[in-house]
Amino acid sequence: MDTSLVPQIQETRKFFDQLGNIYPPNETVTITNELIDNVPCYWFTPPTIDSRDIILFLHGGSYALGSFQSHKAMITHFAASLKRKILFVEYALAPEHPFPQGRNDATSVYTAIAAAHPDVNLFLIGDSAGGGILLSSLYDIYNNHVKTPAGIVLISAWLDLSCENESYHTRKDPILTQEEMKKYAGYYGQDRIREADPSQLIFKQLPPVLIMVGTQEVLFDDSFSFYEKASKIQPQTNLMVFENQTHVWMLTDIHSVAAINALENIKIFVEK
Repeated sequence: MDTSLVPQIQETRKFFDQLGNIYPPNETVTITNELIDNVPCYWFTPPTIDSRDIILFLHGGSYALGSFQSHKAMITHFAASLKRKILFVEYALAPEHPFPQGRNDATSVYTAIAAAHPDVNLFLIGDSAGGGILLSSLYDIYNNHVKTPAGIVLISAWLDLSCENESYHTRKDPILTQEEMKKYAGYYGQDRIREADPSQLIFKQLPPVLIMVGTQEVLFDDSFSFYEKASKIQPQTNLMVFENQTHVWMLTDIHSVAAINALENIKIFVEK
């Protein structure tokens, strides 16, 4: 790793974490921390819980950014709206911890939770790069014969580390650029980008899938391409396209019509 990158990345992480201050958290949700298989994790527990489902959340941040701080407020609202306990997984970040460390962290936490809660339905939600970590971890879960999730939700998922889908060139995205994405793909994949690339994974089976993406995203075709693959092997695959929405729109405005719509549909999905 180029150690000269670390101060720059640390500054960018501080900036990214400020996303967590855009709107206040839902104060009714209780937060506790737990170290699971040496991975820092946080439980978000709403005052009312509809079922014994557990949701594991894998955050975005281009595989190099993002933390409890950046996503705390959003996850409190997710927990309150979905009426489920959410476990937020703070997996190791690149470039200090490149592929496959983040993927391994997610898999080990999921495996530990599956073992500790054998009678509970487990769901995985990932936004942006967290969606890529999710699919990579899901691939390991199937190969390791661990209890599979009851469903997965991908929000503005970054799944193609080559960054060459058509939407990288054609969509007007006010947040992400192809150039920036390629830089972060290098931080994460380094000299193993193709091996690290979630779009290269071949699944023979999948749990039910819900995919959400905004029309103003360079990552639009990452979602669409995965939808086309997933729907061939899992009939319960749904793609929701949100008009005029930007990357992970609920992170910047949880009270928008589009964010409320997204949460309502995630709740319907997990309840099924």
